[in-house]
Amino acid sequence: MIIGTAGHIDHGKSTLVEALTGQTMDRLADEQRRGITIDLNFAALDLGDGRRVGIIDVPGHEDFVRTMVAGASGIDLVLLVVAADEGMMPQTHEHLAVAEQLGVPLGIPVLTKIDLVDDEWRALVCDDVVTRLDASPIEFCSPILVSPPAGIGLDELRRTVADMADRVPQRAGDDLFRLPVDRAFSVAGVGTVVTGTCWSGSVAVGDRVRLAPGGPAARVRSIEMHGESAATATSGSRVALGLVGVDRKEVGRGDTVVDEATGWRPVRAIDVAVNLLPNAPQPLVPRRRIRLHLGTREVVARVYPRTAIQQGSSGLARLVCDTPVIARGGDRFILRSYSPVTTIGGGRVIDPSPPRHGASWPDGLAATDPAARLTALVARRPGGISDDELPLLLGLSPSEAREVASASKSLRQVAGHWVPDGRIAALVDRARQEIDAHHQRKPADPGMPLEALRGALGRPAWLVAAALDDLAATGEFLLDQGRARRREFRPEVAGGDAAIDRVVAILERAQLSPPAVETLGKEVGRADIGDILRLAAADGRVVPVERHRYYASSQLERFTAAIREIGSAGDITPAAVRDQLGLSRKFAIPLLEWADGQGLTRRVGDARRLIDPGSTSSG
Repeated sequence: MIIGTAGHIDHGKSTLVEALTGQTMDRLADEQRRGITIDLNFAALDLGDGRRVGIIDVPGHEDFVRTMVAGASGIDLVLLVVAADEGMMPQTHEHLAVAEQLGVPLGIPVLTKIDLVDDEWRALVCDDVVTRLDASPIEFCSPILVSPPAGIGLDELRRTVADMADRVPQRAGDDLFRLPVDRAFSVAGVGTVVTGTCWSGSVAVGDRVRLAPGGPAARVRSIEMHGESAATATSGSRVALGLVGVDRKEVGRGDTVVDEATGWRPVRAIDVAVNLLPNAPQPLVPRRRIRLHLGTREVVARVYPRTAIQQGSSGLARLVCDTPVIARGGDRFILRSYSPVTTIGGGRVIDPSPPRHGASWPDGLAATDPAARLTALVARRPGGISDDELPLLLGLSPSEAREVASASKSLRQVAGHWVPDGRIAALVDRARQEIDAHHQRKPADPGMPLEALRGALGRPAWLVAAALDDLAATGEFLLDQGRARRREFRPEVAGGDAAIDRVVAILERAQLSPPAVETLGKEVGRADIGDILRLAAADGRVVPVERHRYYASSQLERFTAAIREIGSAGDITPAAVRDQLGLSRKFAIPLLEWADGQGLTRRVGDARRLIDPGSTSSG
C-alpha cells in the first residue's frame, strides 16, 4: 500500500511523517534553508504487524502543485493534513480535489497542531472538515487529532492506517509492469537509479525493461524497496531500480519504466471522460490548451470535447498532446489550466489509443463495467482488438481481460483478435453480394478469383479468412481452385451449349492444324471466344496446347496414338511426325512440347522417346 500526504503549506505534513517513521523528510538543502517542502520525499512506515507501507510526502506550496500531483498518482490512501489553528485553506481544497480526481479510494483526515487551539475552536474546524469530506467520493474515516511534537494521537493514527491497509483492494499479480518515474539520479557502483510507485505488475533483477514514451532499453541491475535490497518488486510498492544501459541524462520524472516485451506504446491522442470542477474559470471548448498530468508526466494538450463541458459537469473528449504519453484504459489524470496554472478538473482514460480518423463514440465507452466498455471499444475498431491490446485498453491484467472477452456473448475470437459476431456476419453477406455480382458480370467465369474477393472485402486478411470460412460452412458456396462460386452456379455463354458445340466442331474439322483463338473468334463472330473455349476445356472437349491455340480433344487422341506408334519403332522427331501426320513444324513442335508436358515423352537431344512405351493412355 502507498500512502500520500495532502494539505496546505505549513500544516505539518512533513513533521507528521517524520514522527510516524522516524525519518527526516526535507532532504534537500534548499528545503532545509527555506523550511518548506519543495520536492517529493519518501519514507517507510512499519505498521507493527510485519507489514511496511510507503509514504510519499508532497509539497504544500501552491507553486509546487505539479510536484504534488506527480507524487499523488498511484496512492491508495491519502492523509489529508489540516492544521487546527487555520482549518481548510486553498491548497487543502486543491490537494483534496487532486486526490478525488485521481480516484484515491481511502482517506484519513488528520488535524495537526491541536495543542495550539481550545476545544471550541477545534470542534469548529472538525465540523468544517467533516462537512466537506461528506461530499467527497473518497471514503474518509473520522478525523484523527494529533500533535506530533507532543506525541498526541500518533498511536491512534498508526492503528487507523493499519485498519485501512486491510481494506485496500489487492492488485492482480499477473498484470503488465509499469512504474512512472518520479526521481532519477546516479549512485556510485550502481549507475542510474530511478524511483517510483509500481503501478502494476512486477519486475525482477535481470529483467529487460524500457523507458517510455521514447527512451532506451535497459536491464534491471538492482531493486530496493523501503531501503532494503529485493529480488523482485510488485505493484503497490515504492521501488528504486538500478538500471544498466541507460544514462542518467536519458531519464527523468515523467518517464515510465515498462517491460520491454509488452505492448505499451506512446500515443499523442487519448479519449477521456472529464470532470470539470465547479470553480474552473472557463468551460472546456474545442482547441482549448490545458496541462495534462498523467502518472508523473505533465504535457500540454488541446482538448476536443464532444460538446462544451461546463463548470461542475462532465463530458467526453479527446486530448491531443504536444508530446507522447503512455496511457492505459482506466488511468486517472489531472487537468490544469494552461495560464494561469490552476487545477480545473480531471477524469479517466476511456480509450488510450483511439482510432485516429472517423472514430465513433458508442454507448458504453465511458462505462465502468469492463464488459460494456469492451463492446464499445470493439465497435469503434473495424479490425477488432488483438489479445495483446486487451489489457491496455481495458486496464485489466491479461487474465482478467481475457476472462471479460471470453464471457461476452457478442464477441468472437479469430486469429488472436476479438471481433463482434455481427461484423463477421456482415462480411459474409458482402462476400455473397460480391460473388453474385461477379456471376452476373461474367457468367462464363467459373467463379470469382479469391484474391479479387479478398481485395473487394477490404478488411485484414485474418478477418476475411474467418468470413470466407463461415461462407463455405453455409454449404451455399464453393471455394476451391482459387475461386469462389455458388454451389449451383454453372458457367455459361450466350447461345449456351449450341455455341460451344459449334466452336468444338470447327476445331475437330481443323484436325491438328487449328486456327489461333483470335482467328477462330472472327470466324464464328464471337467476342467472347475465350469464354467459350474455357468452358469447352472445362468439359474436356478442347485442350489449350498453346496460350493462343486450342485443339479438339479427339484430335489430340489421334496425335497421341501417332506418337506411340512412332516411338515404338525408335526416336520421335519432328520429321517423323510430319511424315506420319502431315504437320508443319508450326504445329508439330508445340504438340511435341505438349506431349513432354503430359509425361508422354522425354526429350533426348533433338529427338524424343516414350516415357512408358507399354502404356495405352491417351494423355
